[in-house]
Amino acid sequence: MNNVMKKIMFGLISTLLGILISMSIREKAEIMSPMSIEKIENYNRELNVVENQINVDKEIISHIKSSIEEKSSPAYQDELKRSLQNELKELKILSGEYDIKGEGIVIMIDDSKDEDYKNTNLGIIHDIDIMIILNELKAAGVDAISINDVRVMGDSEIKCMGPTVKVDGHSKATPFIIKAVGDMEMIYNIMNDKNSYINLLETTYYMDVKVEKNKNIIIPKRDGRM
Repeated sequence: MNNVMKKIMFGLISTLLGILISMSIREKAEIMSPMSIEKIENYNRELNVVENQINVDKEIISHIKSSIEEKSSPAYQDELKRSLQNELKELKILSGEYDIKGEGIVIMIDDSKDEDYKNTNLGIIHDIDIMIILNELKAAGVDAISINDVRVMGDSEIKCMGPTVKVDGHSKATPFIIKAVGDMEMIYNIMNDKNSYINLLETTYYMDVKVEKNKNIIIPKRDGRM
C-alpha cells in the first residue's frame, strides 16, 4: 500500500511539475518571441538604411574621383585656359578695349534743309535726339555703337556744344554718322519702323536721314578720352 501511494504521489508531483514547467516555458516564449522578432526587423531596417547610404556614398566618391581625374587631365586644362581667355577677350571687347567688326547698319543724319525748319531749333540735331536714337539701338540688341567713329559706351557723355555735339570730349559736327554692329536685318527693320524716332525726325521735321545695311562695319576701340 505504501508503495502504491508513493507511486501515486510521485506521479501527481511529476505531472504537476510538468504542467508548471510547460506553462512557464509557454509564458516565456509568448513574452520573448514577439520582442525578438521586432528587434530583428528593426535591425534589418537599420542595416538596409546603412547599406543604402554606403552605396550612395560610394557613388558620390566615385563621381568626385572621376571629376578630379577629368579636371586634372591636360586636355581639360587646355580647354579651361582657352575658355577663360575667350571670356577675358569678350569682357575687354565690351569694355571698349578692342575694335569690333561685323554686320550692322549705318545711320546718317543731318540738320533739316526744309525752309520752314532750316536753322531753327526744331530743325537742328540736338544731343537729346542722338540719345533717343542710341537708346533705340540698344533696345534692338546691338553689340557696339559709334558716332562719327567715336566708340559709345554705357558711361559715354554726349552733350550739345553750340553748333556741335561733344562725344566723350570729341567735338563732332553734322552730319552725324552712327554705326551699330549687330543683327543687320533686325536692326534695320526696327530703325525703319514707322514708329521709330528717326522716322519722326524725317517725316515731321524733314531732317536728312538715311539708314543703310552694311556687312563690314568697324567700331573702333575706346580711346579713353572723356
